[in-house]
Amino acid sequence: MTISLLNLAVSWGLLILIWLVQTIIYPVFDRIPAGDFAGYHRWYVKRISAVVTPLMIGEAIISIAWLSSVNDSLLPSVSVFMVVIVWLSTLVLQVPIHNHLKSGKDPAAIRQLVATNWIRTIAWSIKAIVATIVAVS
Repeated sequence: MTISLLNLAVSWGLLILIWLVQTIIYPVFDRIPAGDFAGYHRWYVKRISAVVTPLMIGEAIISIAWLSSVNDSLLPSVSVFMVVIVWLSTLVLQVPIHNHLKSGKDPAAIRQLVATNWIRTIAWSIKAIVATIVAVS
């Protein structure tokens, strides 16, 4: 499998995952009773981290390799920039909100989580589009 196809596969996997998180998983946090929230949130974070962390690390490695293998296009640079945006958003915005939610349900923090997660959703969407354009051209 070429690096472009590997990048395409990881990009689309993360794209599908982030849209599920953005449109289903995070909004459902509001529906979880306050007494059950902390336990559910711990359960969710442990499991989603086991899926997302290796994918994000792999994506970063693949994106850098892809960037160095495609010299004649600006698109891989855009892709790597989107990965940087995702990592910054994750570390600066989403992780602190999740850490806050460990102590219990906070509707304002849940709204903030959904609102700030649009950064990652848009960045991963752009990255998947870029990876698709390069793969089919």
